[in-house]
Amino acid sequence: MVSDKNQEQAVGSALSELHEYMDEEAEKQYKKFWHEINLPLTLKEGLSTYTKAELDAIRRNMEIANASSLKKADLQKVLEERIPDLGSQYLLWDDERFGLLAKIAEKGGYLSPADLEADQVAYIRCTGLIFSGSRKGKPVLAVPAKLIEPVRKLAGNDEVKAVISRNTEWINLTKGLLYYYGTLSIDSLMDLMEKYTGKTLELKSYLQVIHEAIYFRSDIHIDEAGFSNRRVFDPKKVLQEQQSRSGLSYYPFTKQQLMAAGEPDFVDRSKAYMELVRYLIKNYSIDKEGADEIAEECLYAANIGHGPNDVMEYLSYTIEFDNLETVQEVMGRVVNVMNHTRQWNLKGHTPGELFQEEKDHLRPLPSGGPILTKRREVAKVGRNEPCPCGSGKKYKKCCGR
Repeated sequence: MVSDKNQEQAVGSALSELHEYMDEEAEKQYKKFWHEINLPLTLKEGLSTYTKAELDAIRRNMEIANASSLKKADLQKVLEERIPDLGSQYLLWDDERFGLLAKIAEKGGYLSPADLEADQVAYIRCTGLIFSGSRKGKPVLAVPAKLIEPVRKLAGNDEVKAVISRNTEWINLTKGLLYYYGTLSIDSLMDLMEKYTGKTLELKSYLQVIHEAIYFRSDIHIDEAGFSNRRVFDPKKVLQEQQSRSGLSYYPFTKQQLMAAGEPDFVDRSKAYMELVRYLIKNYSIDKEGADEIAEECLYAANIGHGPNDVMEYLSYTIEFDNLETVQEVMGRVVNVMNHTRQWNLKGHTPGELFQEEKDHLRPLPSGGPILTKRREVAKVGRNEPCPCGSGKKYKKCCGR
């Protein structure tokens, strides 16, 4: 039998090996993405650093037919000929991706990358339009010199700008709806999208745009339940909770609210949320970023059905409670945040809003004390007399039974 100590050592050793492996992979990836390149970049040089698999990815994105069986050198030549036409993949992009392409071209062919994740850099590299590398040891994103002018013309095309604007609206509205509602069936999502865009949705085009957006930012999850925010781990349960409240409508957000919620890293910071953040900063050795992360976890806990006690247990690993009074102070603020959190199960409503709505529907007690009513005198009816109900029968044979 393995002792607890040996088991701990085995786990520690496994984790150490895993970290080493991850560090090695990250280093390999960094060297691959950010090797030294010459600027201005030629298309031939950019493609020459790619593996056959990466060239194939560009081929698929450019929808180049009859080239899947080509060897690497031959495929590279085909891509060098076809990429300057720019293809049509950009017609599935939003302002973020198309704007990046246009900005690089406008800046003369290269610029320092924004805060992009590794997956996003990998996505960009597979477009064949933007390449990554380093210049004097500093990371850059580059558009080959041959593509700069075609991209500039494209950026000024009104029809292209209209499509990019439409895509941006579709993507941000979808992300915003899922931020507040968690999970939506395809039918519910389509209804809401048409409500907020004011147009009949082109379903095929919409799905193509959303699928492409997911490759760039994995903010949306799609499965048999429908479309979900990436933090929903049980979409079916969210839908069941929503369906159990059939009499409750989806909270009526404005289009502007949803578009804002669709932006990367958006957090709905209510007044209660900010009060908790300020309290943590003031009373504990926590900076604004750390306090904000704790408050955000309160939002998430509320959305997955956890209660204040679960949150307090989580907080106990992060901050130290000196006494019962401190626990009660923090608990009060946590409860306040959770009561003002727009929850997936509640179709975007907060518990506080629903409580107030129920309260408003209750008949209030009259003010000024109880109202006494006079006792109504009822005349006695003999059993053989006609029933006062008007049936024509004797009282004893009717209501007097």
